[in-house]
Amino acid sequence: MARLSCLLLSALLWTILLSSCQSDARNATRIPPVVKKTRAQWQDDAMASLTDLIGRGIDTDINYFKRARIYFEREQYTKALDDINKSIYEQNNSSEYFLLRGKVYREMGRMGNALEDAQRAEALQQRSPDLYVLLADIYQAQGHFGEAAGYLSQALKMAPYDGGAYYVKGILQARQGDTLASLSSFDYATSVNPRLLRAYEQSIAILLKLNDPGKALEVNSRAIRRFPKSATLHFERGQIFQSMALPDTALYSYEMAVSIRPNYEEALIRVADLGIQLRRFPRALAAIHPLLRMKPASKEVNNMAGFCYEKTGEYEQAKEYYTTALGLSPGDQDARYGLFRIRQRQNEAMDAAYGTVDDGDDRFKLLDTARVKITTIQPRGTTNIRIDSSRKAKIE
Repeated sequence: MARLSCLLLSALLWTILLSSCQSDARNATRIPPVVKKTRAQWQDDAMASLTDLIGRGIDTDINYFKRARIYFEREQYTKALDDINKSIYEQNNSSEYFLLRGKVYREMGRMGNALEDAQRAEALQQRSPDLYVLLADIYQAQGHFGEAAGYLSQALKMAPYDGGAYYVKGILQARQGDTLASLSSFDYATSVNPRLLRAYEQSIAILLKLNDPGKALEVNSRAIRRFPKSATLHFERGQIFQSMALPDTALYSYEMAVSIRPNYEEALIRVADLGIQLRRFPRALAAIHPLLRMKPASKEVNNMAGFCYEKTGEYEQAKEYYTTALGLSPGDQDARYGLFRIRQRQNEAMDAAYGTVDDGDDRFKLLDTARVKITTIQPRGTTNIRIDSSRKAKIE
């Protein structure tokens, strides 16, 4: 019996030991969980790796191209252009390189360069839908709608759900007057490709023309969440609020646009105009001074500066700007009336200064006209002298 108990105990201990060994073996071969990274983190890691490979001179043209593509996705177009130029310098017969540079030029608004690179990519036997969408987009931007429609049809056959293709489709529909269909195309384009800033802008412009500021504001808010540093979107937001009769909020949106792009002429003009209308003269002057640096020979801007300084009581500066405006346009009535108002106010101030007397000084006692009795002057009476007609008077 005792021997049986010992055998059972030994078997139990052996089982425990064996299971523990198996558990250790499994733990040693277990695959660790995959580290979840955001898209930006993956791009950062890829950028670091590509930069290292470029520094060591390994496949420089391919690695420059890959890094340029990441810059393009991040909307850093200047850096993307720099890298893709280096790729083309190393290898000048790759259609993918010219296609990417054409896309970069399109985003930078350099249509001539974009078309040249797209045609070069096509000549190098590039047949991707990206190329046809790019060509359709460039042609519609240049007003060649027939060529744009041809390339668009080819792109939609190859990629029927491409966001860029639907953007071009929306532009062509808007040109044909089908605004509802164009809005639908723009909405689909932004849902598929949220980077299409132009699609947001076109939707807002059409909605404003349709007098639908509520929907326009909705699209604008969605776009600003995606592009918070877009001066154009903030300018359009100001237009929306202005159409909704909210001038104070519109003024703030225009100022936001100017803070992002200090030389945004249209936004500066809106800030100046609204600032004057709302009697926010210091805020108006903050926009007028950059405008004067950009357009020193504009009589309108000089008149606005003179008016703001006039309203803030700085008459000498106001006279300077009014005089400049008058020199630019001798018949300008705004400048003439401004100078006349200033002279009038200065004369009134001078009269008030000289007309002030000390009531305690007897030498300057004024006559109290209330105590003076004024009688009406009566006309003199006339004397009727009879004339004796029987006597003749000789008058010498």
